[in-house]
Amino acid sequence: MMQNVSRYVSTKIGTIGDMTATSYHGGGKTHPGAICPFGMVAFGPDTLEGGDNGSGYSYHHTTIDGFSVNHMSGVGWYGDLGNFQVMPTTGELNLLSGTYRDALTTRDDRGYESDFRHETEVTEAGYYAVTLDTYGIRAETTASVHTGMIRMTYPADTRRRVQINLARRIAGRSPLQELQIVDGHSIEGRIHCPSTHGGFGRGGGHVNYDLYFHAEFSEAWDENGVWNYHSEAESGVEYTGEELWFYAEFPAGDQPIVLKVGISYINLEGARYNFTAEAADVSFDEMHAQATAAWDEALSVISVDDTRENTDMRTVFYTTLYHVLLDPRVYSDANGNYLSADGTIRHTESFAKRTVFSGWDVFRSEFPLLTIIKPDAVNDMINSLIDIAEYENVSFPRWELLGHETGCMLGDPGIIVTVDAYKKGIRNFDADKAYEICLKTVFDPQSKRTGGEAYNRYGYVPGNISATLENVYADHCIALFAEMRGDKENTAVFRERAQNYRNIFSSEVGWMRRKDENGSWAEWKGIYDDDGCTESNIFQQSWFVPHDPQGLIALMGKEKFLENLDRLMEESDLSAMWNEAYNHPNEPCHHLVHIFTDAGQPHKTQYWVRRIQKESYNTTEYGFCGNEDVGQMSAWFALTALGFHMMSPGSGIFHVNTPLFRRAEIRLSDEYHARTLSDTLVIECDRDPETNVYIRGIDVNGVPVSRAWLTWDEIASGGVITYHLADTPDDSWVTELPPSVSPAAEN
Repeated sequence: MMQNVSRYVSTKIGTIGDMTATSYHGGGKTHPGAICPFGMVAFGPDTLEGGDNGSGYSYHHTTIDGFSVNHMSGVGWYGDLGNFQVMPTTGELNLLSGTYRDALTTRDDRGYESDFRHETEVTEAGYYAVTLDTYGIRAETTASVHTGMIRMTYPADTRRRVQINLARRIAGRSPLQELQIVDGHSIEGRIHCPSTHGGFGRGGGHVNYDLYFHAEFSEAWDENGVWNYHSEAESGVEYTGEELWFYAEFPAGDQPIVLKVGISYINLEGARYNFTAEAADVSFDEMHAQATAAWDEALSVISVDDTRENTDMRTVFYTTLYHVLLDPRVYSDANGNYLSADGTIRHTESFAKRTVFSGWDVFRSEFPLLTIIKPDAVNDMINSLIDIAEYENVSFPRWELLGHETGCMLGDPGIIVTVDAYKKGIRNFDADKAYEICLKTVFDPQSKRTGGEAYNRYGYVPGNISATLENVYADHCIALFAEMRGDKENTAVFRERAQNYRNIFSSEVGWMRRKDENGSWAEWKGIYDDDGCTESNIFQQSWFVPHDPQGLIALMGKEKFLENLDRLMEESDLSAMWNEAYNHPNEPCHHLVHIFTDAGQPHKTQYWVRRIQKESYNTTEYGFCGNEDVGQMSAWFALTALGFHMMSPGSGIFHVNTPLFRRAEIRLSDEYHARTLSDTLVIECDRDPETNVYIRGIDVNGVPVSRAWLTWDEIASGGVITYHLADTPDDSWVTELPPSVSPAAEN
C-alpha cells in the first residue's frame, strides 16, 4: 500500500465560509487547523466570526484572533467549540479583541488581532503554520488525539507574551471559567459552556458542555496576570469569573515558546491524564511527526495510481478522504472514560465514545464509506448513539454533538446507519437494544421523530414532503432490521409502511405534493416550490425513494421519469453554490445521478458523476461547491472516485460508476470484513478513465457480470474488480437492474 500519502492533503480546500459566498448556505466551511484522525483536539486559527461561519475560520478574512484547541469542520448552523484561545503578542498589552463580538467587553477599534497573509500559511494534515504580520511572530500548531501544541517564534530582542481567552466560544461565549495557576509555567481549569449563552445554532442546538484543560509552557514566565471582564484580578492562584483572560510574559530570547495543552470533556483529572499520556514527554517536532505518521497510516487505507501530470484530482481525493476521517471524532478520554448522556462517567474498553454525528447528512455517503475503510468507527458511533437513546432521547439522535441530541434537521439517520452496519456484519453493539430503539422511534410518544404521531395516523406528515419521505425510508430500514432479526410481524408492518411515499405522490401533477390532515392537496405552485421541503424543493425532493426506484418510475411513468431526470441535471450549474435543479451542494440530491442506472441508462450515471467530480470540486478555498457537511460532501467524491456509491444504505447494494483512477487498492478490516479472497480489494480499469468515461463491462474476480451494481459481499471479500472502459456510451452489457422493493417498471 502507498505510504506518505498525507503530502497530497491540502487543508485549505473548502475553507471559505459564508461572508463572501454567493449562496445563503455558504462555502465548504472547513477548518485548516492541526488534528489527528478522529482527534478530539483541532488546534488552529480563528478569524473574524460572523454569519453562519461554523468553523470559526474563513479564508477571505485578513486577520487572526488567536488559535483555539477545538474546532468543528464543514458544519453550518453557527458551529460551536473554539475554546481556550491562545494568541502570541508583543508590545503594549491589549487584552481585548477587535473582532470577537460575543465578548462582554468588545472594541470598536483594533484589538490584539493580527494581520496575516495566505502566502505564509502551511496547511497540512496534522500541522498548521502562519506568520502573524502585526507582531512578526511565526505560530505553528500540531496535535495528538487528546492534546495539542502551539510553537511561537518571536522577533529577536523582543519580550514575548502569550494571551489566553478563556471565555471564547464560537457562536457565543462561556459565562463561567475557572482557572488555577499550578506553578510558574502551568495552568489548568474549566470552561463552562451552556446553551443559554450560544454555541451550536446560537443556542438552538441545546449543546451544554464543560471543557477541562491542563496546559504547560516550555519555560517559566517572569510576569503573568489575570483579568476578569474588564478589571485586573488580584494576584492569586485560583480564579473564577464570567470572562477570564490570562497572560504570561517572558524575557526576550531566541527560543520559541511552546505551549502544550491537554483537554477533556469529563473532568480535570481526565485533562491531566490525557496530557501525561500524549504530551508530557513529547517535543513539538515529535508530535508533528507522530501526527503526520498517523495520517499516512489512516489515509493509506486506500492507495491510488495516477500517472497523469495533473495531480489535482489526487489532491482532491486524499483531501476528501482526510475530511471523512475527521468525524465522528473521539469523545472519550485516553483511559477509556466517557461522559454518558445522563451525566454519569462511564468506562469502556470495547469501543471509543464518539461525537459529531451530522446524521441527516452523513448516512448517505460518509457512513457507507466508513463501513469499508473504518468499520470500527461506525461500530463506535452506533454504541454512542445507543447511549443517548437510552439515557436521554428514547429515539436515536439525528444530529448529535458532545453526547446530546441537537434537534437539527429531520429523519432517522441513526436507524439507517445502524441497519446498514448490521446488514454488513458490523455488530459489536447491543443489537437487541438497537432494535428496541428503532421501534420506540416509531411508536413511543416521547420519540423525537419529525411529525411521528401524525405520520402514524395518516401515513404521511401533513404539509411536509421531506419529513414524510425521510420517515418512509427509515421505516423501510426497520423492515430490513426486523427481517434480519426474525421478527416476521414487524417485517410485514414496516414493509407496508415503506410504501407510504405513494400517499403524497400526486398523479395530477406527477410529483410529490403537500397534503393536509384532511387528505386535500395543497395549492400547486410548481416544481420549484420549497414549502414542506427541507433545504430543497419539490423538483429535488420528489426523488427520495432510494429503496424503491422502480415504484417511483411506475408512478411517474418511465418516459416522464427520464424526461424529468434529464431536465433536473441539464438545468444545473454544477459549479454553483446553490441550484434550483440538481443541487450537489446539499444532501437531498446526492443519490440522484445513480438513479439513471435503475431506469436502464447507466451511461448517464457515468457521464454525470464525472462532470460533478470535475465541476463541483477543486483544490482552492472554494474546493467544495457548498457546505462540506462534516464529511458527506467529501465521502460522495471519495466513493464515486473508487467507482461506486450506495444509493440505499441498508440494501447491501452499491451502484457503479466509472472510477476516477486507473487503479485503487483498499485495505480491508480483519475484524469486520470477510476477506474470503484477499485482504485487499483492487479496483482497476483496462483503459485510462480520464478519456474513457463509459463502462462497457465489469469483471468481478475475472468473471463478467451483467449488472451495473456490486454487492457488499463482493466488496468485503476482497479480490479484483475490473472495469472495461470506452469513450462512447454502451449499455448493452447491462441486463439486470438493481434490486428494488417494487418489481421493475416496464420499459
